[in-house]
Amino acid sequence: MDESPLQLVSEIGDHLGRRARPNKDFLVKSLRQAANALSQIEQPLETFQKTEAIKKLEAAINPLRKSILKHGLIKHTDKEVKLLVAICVSEVFRVLAPEPPFEDKYLRDIFILFLNMFKELSDTASPHFLRRVKVLETVARCKCCVIMLDVDCHDLVLEMFNIFFSSVREHHQRSLIDEILSIMKLVLNEEASQALSDVILLNLIKEGKAAPPAASQLAASVIQTCEEKLEPFVCGFLTSCFLDRDAVDSELKEFYHEILFKVFQCAPHMLLGVIPNLTQELLTDQVDVRIKAVKLIGKLLALPEHHVVQKYHNLFVEFKNRFSDKSAEVRLSALQCAKACYIANPSGNVSREILTALEGRLLDFDDRVRTQAAVVACDLARTNLRFFPPELISKVAERLRDKKISVRKKALEKLMEVYREYCIMCSEGPMTASDHFEQIPCKVLMLSYDKDCKDFRPQNMELVIAEDLFPVFLPVEERTRHWIHLFSLFTSSHVKALISILSQKRRLQTEMQIYLAQRKKEKESSSEEMERRIKTSFVKMSASFPDPLKAEECFHKLNQMKDSKTFNALEQLLDDRTIKSAQQNRVCSSLFFLL
Repeated sequence: MDESPLQLVSEIGDHLGRRARPNKDFLVKSLRQAANALSQIEQPLETFQKTEAIKKLEAAINPLRKSILKHGLIKHTDKEVKLLVAICVSEVFRVLAPEPPFEDKYLRDIFILFLNMFKELSDTASPHFLRRVKVLETVARCKCCVIMLDVDCHDLVLEMFNIFFSSVREHHQRSLIDEILSIMKLVLNEEASQALSDVILLNLIKEGKAAPPAASQLAASVIQTCEEKLEPFVCGFLTSCFLDRDAVDSELKEFYHEILFKVFQCAPHMLLGVIPNLTQELLTDQVDVRIKAVKLIGKLLALPEHHVVQKYHNLFVEFKNRFSDKSAEVRLSALQCAKACYIANPSGNVSREILTALEGRLLDFDDRVRTQAAVVACDLARTNLRFFPPELISKVAERLRDKKISVRKKALEKLMEVYREYCIMCSEGPMTASDHFEQIPCKVLMLSYDKDCKDFRPQNMELVIAEDLFPVFLPVEERTRHWIHLFSLFTSSHVKALISILSQKRRLQTEMQIYLAQRKKEKESSSEEMERRIKTSFVKMSASFPDPLKAEECFHKLNQMKDSKTFNALEQLLDDRTIKSAQQNRVCSSLFFLL
């Protein structure tokens, strides 16, 4: 063994001990030298001479140890001095391990010193960061936390867990996280408790609230690593919440569903005996409890890698029954979970059962439920249009005839999204034209017969057909193909509806022609009668727009323009010969695609 570091440590201890009141500069210099020397000292190997070697180490280190205690350096207030003391003390623990190098009466203050170092680990920009990490590594490898338990410092152990969770950061090196994890694992393997379990669970669900994301990740790692030791406490707490939450004396009881979900993600086997309790919550008379249970089970079912449906089939069956729950709020919650559940289980009986339950809600007596069912069905269709049952989309399209205007409006919006997605897929090749999907614009046309809602007037439906039916970038050729297909599905009612929409458009064109002619006459001979006629034209044309008042205001502004090029362009656009030529071109294009 190299004698020089030992000799240096001994000399530093002697010099420090002889000083009555050493100043900071002297302390910093002495402690830094001692820390460097201690780091070069290795423990003796496992030989018959080890006892003698240990005695030699103790004799050399004893002066420094006594000096630290004599001057009360463990409780020194200066940050730099405290750090150097922590380094020296942790190194003494390492060199003399496994026996504690200080008497029990000093150990509590030493552990508090270590915890103060751990509190600063979040400050990675500090010039002392690496030294604090060194203290952590030494404490972890010397298993000082076991000594904390031996001397009944359970409150400090609990505080240490809290400090680790508050100090850990995502940008910390993996080695630092592993050291923290090793300390926590050692404590839990020695003496797990409900208090420590609660701290872990609290941080598991704190992500995005009052803790850094790394705290939640650390908590998940602790649960995974110490699953067997934590299981009695975690499962006991969750089971108590299921049986009688009000009797549980813990603030965590308000978050037991969230805790269950988070624990299931990192240690699903731990909850094999707990999750079936959710079935009882689905059957309780309390609506709010059923809603929370439905949302939690929906999240569990949306975890594809955990195969929840197969492992807890009875739970899935009862969850599926909530689609027809007596409470509309519960039915809405079930529908909100349907999309994630379907996506996580896209094939087989599970997806079919979800779609069957969803289909049943399209005829629900509550309009909010019918609306949500239509929204979810259309969203699901868009995620997997090629294999989604087109019959279900046809049933969603029936909601365009719903007795509630709000349902009809939402169904129109979502069906337009589906149809545009269908057009894109036809254009790109994965799909071919389908009567089920081409029926969507056919049924949309029928809304123009709706007398209850002004949003479905012919002039509004003309905008829907012109602007919302096809994707903006869809080529004219593709649009023509779809028009030809849906024309083949027209009945006399569809024809009348289309004629009504086009007649409205034609009336606007005719009225605009009249206005342009009257404007020319006004320029030649202005009169009050001519102004009155122009205003009347504005009123008639404005009726063709969704917002007549705004349209009329715009027409008045148009009339005040002095640029003759604008009016000449309008005249040319509305010229009968131009319109007929455009009609002939469209007919020729249609014939071309038919051939």
